[in-house]
Amino acid sequence: MKLLKGLLITVIVLGAIGAVGYYFVNKYIEDRAVEYVEQDLDDNNIAMARDYVDNSPSLKAYISEGADANLEELPFQTREEATRAVMKKLSLQEMQAIQAKAADGMSEAEAMELAETFEDKLTDEEMLALKAIIYKELYE
Repeated sequence: MKLLKGLLITVIVLGAIGAVGYYFVNKYIEDRAVEYVEQDLDDNNIAMARDYVDNSPSLKAYISEGADANLEELPFQTREEATRAVMKKLSLQEMQAIQAKAADGMSEAEAMELAETFEDKLTDEEMLALKAIIYKELYE
């Protein structure tokens, strides 16, 4: 009986350690991704993104849907919160594929295809918040 009790306590302690470790590892990865996004989006990159959107009528119209949205009524209000929300909804492989496409440059059709990927993963409110944040970052 003592052996069973000791084994049960050991399993519970190891399970708790594993759960806490899992939480902190995920939190660390999210923090690193947010830092990466912050560093990557300097003024020059934002200007390039604005030019890209301005030269793509369908993409500009798509993002402009968030122009009049009230961020305070939406699920997230900042770039950091949006990054965390997207990271929770997309797999690591999907994020790597998106990053690779973005690094190689995307056509307007590929950008709209990417938007469809986000629409499949995010709720309508989350998509509106994402559009509003993107619009705010590019034009305000």
